Amino acid sequence: RDPSANDLQLVEYPSGVAYKPASTAMQELPLETPSLRLRHFVPSDAAPIMALNAESSTRHWLPSHVYPTLDDASSRLGFLISCYSAPGHPQRGPYVLAVELKDKGGLLGHVGFSPFDDEVEVSYAIAESARGSGFGAEALDHACIWLGRAFNLPSVTAITDLENIPSRRLLERPHFVHLQDETMRCQGVHRVVSRYVRQLAAAARTEA
Repeated sequence: RDPSANDLQLVEYPSGVAYKPASTAMQELPLETPSLRLRHFVPSDAAPIMALNAESSTRHWLPSHVYPTLDDASSRLGFLISCYSAPGHPQRGPYVLAVELKDKGGLLGHVGFSPFDDEVEVSYAIAESARGSGFGAEALDHACIWLGRAFNLPSVTAITDLENIPSRRLLERPHFVHLQDETMRCQGVHRVVSRYVRQLAAAARTEA
């Protein structure tokens, strides 16, 4: 799916849902997994994220994420960083985590959450050079557990292009369930996508 327009939209917080403030989520970060560290982005990540988003797979599936200049990357990253504190919740605006190797450092990609209708949608990307090592599934699994715990959310949605087989296979590893295939506007055109959902409450209890 094309998250660019939706990620830039700050929405009113839905009524009837227990809200946890930004400080709650920040207290649990950085989040360390067996191989990775998930953390907030910082301004110095602009050049690495620009390089990652210029990789061929991103150019193919998410061309809107390709930044033509470092200034564009810095501006976009500055917006995402500001959203950690305001609105500070993925049901109101984007909340995107950097993914790096725990031992060696070095930015590998991201796992991000943003509002999608009345749900929260996850996006994810791992550097092409680091694929095949399980880092994508590891980052996605732990980020979703953190999401449920930090923001008191019952589920998270993932939407990927029907033809993006690696992305669909990745989602099947960290407990996402395929719901349906449907047509929606992606990257400026109507495409058939696959919708997945992961229930978060059980995962959070297991981790606790």
